[in-house]
Amino acid sequence: MASLGDILTTQKNGVVAINNVFQALSALNPTDTSATVTASTLVLTGRGRLISFAVVVAGSANGFIYNAGTPGGGTAATALVATPNTVGVYPANMVFTNGLVIAPGTGQSVNVTYSRG
Repeated sequence: MASLGDILTTQKNGVVAINNVFQALSALNPTDTSATVTASTLVLTGRGRLISFAVVVAGSANGFIYNAGTPGGGTAATALVATPNTVGVYPANMVFTNGLVIAPGTGQSVNVTYSRG
């Protein structure tokens, strides 16, 4: 027969597992949307998930969204996605660890939907 300690440990493990599932699902739900930006902008520092982005004004050149902690920190190595010069909403579902920087292309206006942490 199981002891009271074994029963309580099993119950605790179940609660921890449910909490982990909730946190994983919460990361996929957008919690914030940035303002529409037209110049390189740091949206968030730290970890998170880029859920989607919207190109509001197409402009004449592609832009980029970077995993970077400063507006000038975007490089080819830190690029998460290119923002096409076509108006639309684009799913991304990409994790970033340093921060989220939007660098619109020439004439572009872009905003992002993301979750923190």
